[in-house]
Amino acid sequence: MKIKVEVDEKLADTEIVIRTPRLDEHIAQTVKEISRQVKTAPQIDFYQAGVRYFLDLDKILFFETADRKVIAHTAESTYAASLKLYELEESLPRVFVRSSKSTIVNLKQIFSVDHSLRGNLVKFRNSHKQLYVSRSYYQEFKHRLDERSRLI
Repeated sequence: MKIKVEVDEKLADTEIVIRTPRLDEHIAQTVKEISRQVKTAPQIDFYQAGVRYFLDLDKILFFETADRKVIAHTAESTYAASLKLYELEESLPRVFVRSSKSTIVNLKQIFSVDHSLRGNLVKFRNSHKQLYVSRSYYQEFKHRLDERSRLI
């Protein structure tokens, strides 16, 4: 595979062109990942006691649904998020991955994963908060956790 970068100051926007003799799964996945990374970060409003906050996504440990609301957890506090969980999943950077039907985890904030008979318990850096990864989401979670070093 050859990679070539051309700088053209006349262009108004960045353009990525892929030339290939055939479109295989690897190329399709690469295009999907590039598209996801190039997207601008979503505008997420966070609320706590009627006050609007502007949080850095890197500070978020995980998102979860509770009482039909999406809650963003940081090490110190919790905030109501303005988007639904499926909207977050579609727009968040690749360092966020679904860990159950009701949670999305920030891979950058994971301190440990304890594999036991009860399940896969995730613990976070500088926090007492923890959660379980459901069996149906574990394979994708594990795959993304294994590639975490490339994402961070």
